[in-house]
Amino acid sequence: MKTADIMVKQGYWLFRYRSYLPLVILAFALACMWTHRTMYKSDSVLFDILCLCISLCGEAIRIITVGFAPNRTSGRNRTKQVAKELNQTGIYSLFRHPLYVGNFFMWLGIAIYSKIWWLVIIFILIYWLYYERIIMAEEDFLKSKFGEDYEQYSSRVNAILPRFKAYVQNKYTFRFKKALRQDYSSFYGLIVVFLAVRLYQNWLGRGKISLETHWIAIGSTFTVLYLILLALWKWTKLLKIEKETEKKFSGE
Repeated sequence: MKTADIMVKQGYWLFRYRSYLPLVILAFALACMWTHRTMYKSDSVLFDILCLCISLCGEAIRIITVGFAPNRTSGRNRTKQVAKELNQTGIYSLFRHPLYVGNFFMWLGIAIYSKIWWLVIIFILIYWLYYERIIMAEEDFLKSKFGEDYEQYSSRVNAILPRFKAYVQNKYTFRFKKALRQDYSSFYGLIVVFLAVRLYQNWLGRGKISLETHWIAIGSTFTVLYLILLALWKWTKLLKIEKETEKKFSGE
């Protein structure tokens, strides 16, 4: 079997368990932080906000991708690949895998927050090796389903490096409810991870489990928002996803 075929096969398997990679990396990061615990005796609000903003940029990419995506694309499917159609507009005209780019920046901010430079490098390498195979599997599926259309698309749009000059106006309207419903839990999960890491850092460096005022404010705000959204989703129809509407290009 060719090396590429082996990587594709591995990618299909890894696709089913892709959500567990961040947890493995996080556990490894916590162990590394234990060996560098003396560096956590001091704190910097500016550094905290910088790392959080890097992660929020990743979440913003995810929200844009999900909000503009048609049904049965860019979803949370686990067992198999799903693609109702080949989206080539909007953020998908910049790079072919925006969700994976978004995930990368979400976890890059947390990796940087560890303050261990070589851990950031390890994270980038692991992420690349892991998602390289998932991307190969996903593209194998898309080539088999869309054939020449996908070949032409992939020839003009990079996998993860954006080409801003190639931007094409989005074919769909942004559906805020869809983006909110699909990603509010991952957004809040990101905040929880930052809070947990900061608690751990303070315990390592200062010997006490505590949070600074800005983290308490951030955590409290997003916890309230999360509970409100959870209640709206569970007990009302306000977050019900509306039927898909399309904005076709003139002459399409």
